[in-house]
Amino acid sequence: MDQETQNLLNRWKSIQGHARAVEKMLEDDAYCVDVLKQTLAIQGAIEKVNAGILERHLRTCVTTAIASEDPAEREQVIAELMDVFKGTGHLRRVASAGEAIERVAATLNAADSPRHAHGIGADA
Repeated sequence: MDQETQNLLNRWKSIQGHARAVEKMLEDDAYCVDVLKQTLAIQGAIEKVNAGILERHLRTCVTTAIASEDPAEREQVIAELMDVFKGTGHLRRVASAGEAIERVAATLNAADSPRHAHGIGADA
């Protein structure tokens, strides 16, 4: 196994450890913002793994296909990458998160809105 693959694997194992920690936090009913911080950190780490895999793919498979004299091979690697990124749903997730924030804000602005059990907005 080359060093680049080992680095990706090490990062992935770290993500798994963090995911187990989030599972424990959820089981222990940890403060929601603390859980969110951890899940966002995991998401960022996954994005770094994805970037590493993509970079390796671009340097190897894509470079080889582009250098190929076969136009079908070039089109195939482009189509594969387009399919991957079309399926990621990044734009959908951002829109959904924004909608969820708007719903929560509307609830909090309503009179007598319920407060979360962790003490957010509760009387001290």
